[in-house]
Amino acid sequence: MELATQSEFDEVLNRHHNIQYVDAIFTDLCGYVRGKRFPVLEADKIFSDGVLLPFSAFYLDVLGGVTNTMNLGWTDGDPDGVLMPVKNSIKPVPWDSKVLQVLISMRKEQEKWGVIENPAEVDPRNILEKVMNKFKGTGFNPVVAFELEFYLLDKKRNEEGKPVPALGASKTHVYGIPDLDMFGDLFNEINENCKIQDIPATTASSEFAAGQYEINLKHTGDLLKAADDAAMLRRIIKETTAKHGFEATFMAKPFLEETGNGMHLHISVYDDDGKNIFATKNRYGNDKLKNALAGFQETFYDSFPIFIPNRNGYRRIQTRNFVPVNKSWSWNRRDVSLRIPAGSDSAKRIEHRVASADANPYLVLACILSGLHYGLTKKLSPTDQVSFDNTEGADKTADPEMPKNMESALNRFQESKILSKYLGKEYLDLYVSAKEGEFEHMDNSFIPSEEYDFYL
Repeated sequence: MELATQSEFDEVLNRHHNIQYVDAIFTDLCGYVRGKRFPVLEADKIFSDGVLLPFSAFYLDVLGGVTNTMNLGWTDGDPDGVLMPVKNSIKPVPWDSKVLQVLISMRKEQEKWGVIENPAEVDPRNILEKVMNKFKGTGFNPVVAFELEFYLLDKKRNEEGKPVPALGASKTHVYGIPDLDMFGDLFNEINENCKIQDIPATTASSEFAAGQYEINLKHTGDLLKAADDAAMLRRIIKETTAKHGFEATFMAKPFLEETGNGMHLHISVYDDDGKNIFATKNRYGNDKLKNALAGFQETFYDSFPIFIPNRNGYRRIQTRNFVPVNKSWSWNRRDVSLRIPAGSDSAKRIEHRVASADANPYLVLACILSGLHYGLTKKLSPTDQVSFDNTEGADKTADPEMPKNMESALNRFQESKILSKYLGKEYLDLYVSAKEGEFEHMDNSFIPSEEYDFYL
C-alpha cells in the first residue's frame, strides 16, 4: 500500500483554505464507514504517526457492538493497531465545506512505526489487496465496474413504523426519465459530489420499483480504488440525500412486495499488452471467459455470506425476480446469475449479479477475484449455458444446493477450501465468529413487534 504524505496533505489544504477538521475513515466488516475526526491543526499526526484504533473496530456488528469475536475485544483487552493514510485519498467532503477526509488502512503493529509492510488482515481493504496479489505475474489483469441500487425514502415512516418511498416517487417506471427528473436537483448534486471526490460515476437510472434507482461506476483496472469508490459512493448518496430531506437505503430487501437492491459487478480481463482476453465474436464467450465463469460457479455458494451479509438479504433471493437463484449463465439475459452483456466483441465481459447492495464492496470484490483467479489458472469448464432462446426462464427454479439463510451460508463459507486459500482461513473464521456474535446480539437486543401479534 502506498501512503499519503504530509506534502500531499499540505497541497490539498492549500486549495481548501476553510478546512477545520479531517476525518480519517475506513470501512468495517459490515461495510459501515467509521473513523476519527481530527482538528486540522492536529491532523499532521495522521501522516506521521498514523491513527490508533482498536482492531475490534473492524468487526463491530451492525448494531455497533463488540461481540468478542474469536476472543478479540473483551478477552484480549481490546488492543490498538495503527491505521495509515492511503495515497491519493485526501478529498473534500462536499456536504461539509469545513471537512476533508482521508482513507486509512490497518497495520499489524503499533510500534513507531515500521508497520507499512504488515497489513492487518482484519481490514477488508487488506483482504482485497491480498487476493489482488495472486494475479501478479499471471498475465491476467482484471478490470471491474460496480453498479449500486438503492431506494429513496421519506424520513417519516408510516403508521406501522415502516419505511415508505420518497414522496412523489411514481409506482414503477423502469428507466423512466421523469422519475429521475422528479429528483433532478438531488441527482445533479450527487453527480457533482462524485466529481469533487474523484469518484467516476456514470449513468443513473430508475429501476423496477417506486423510489428505486441505480448509479454505475466506470470500468477500471485499479481494483482497490474501484472498491474505495463503491464504498464512498454509498456514503455520498446517503449524505446528499439526507441534505435534500430524504433517506437513501441500500438494504437488500426493504419491501417484501418490491424488487430488492443489488450490487452488480462487471468483470473483464486484459493481458499485459492491454488486450481483452475475453474478446470474441462468439456470443457465449471464448475458452478464457468460460474458465472465468467456471471459477465464479465454483466459489458462488461458498461466498454467499459475503455477497449476502445480512439475514434480510435472503428475502431478496426469489424466483422470477431477476435475481440469482442458481449458478446459471448466458448471453444477454437478466434472469441468470452470471450474464454476458450484449455489446462489442472487444468489450466482452461478465456481469456478476448476486451481491446485495449493502454488502462490503472490498470483500465482494475479493471473493469474485478469488473465483476469477481459480477458474483461469485451473482452466475450469462451466456448466452448460442457458440458451438465449430459452423461454422457460433461468430463474424459474432455485438450486436446492443454494444456501437459504445466513446460518447455512456461514457453515459453507467457513468450510470453503478455495476461499481459505485466497482470503485466508483465519479471516473466514473471524468473519463467521463476528456474524454469529452479531446474530446473538440482535436476538437478545429487541423483540420484533410481530411477536406480540403471534405469541401474546
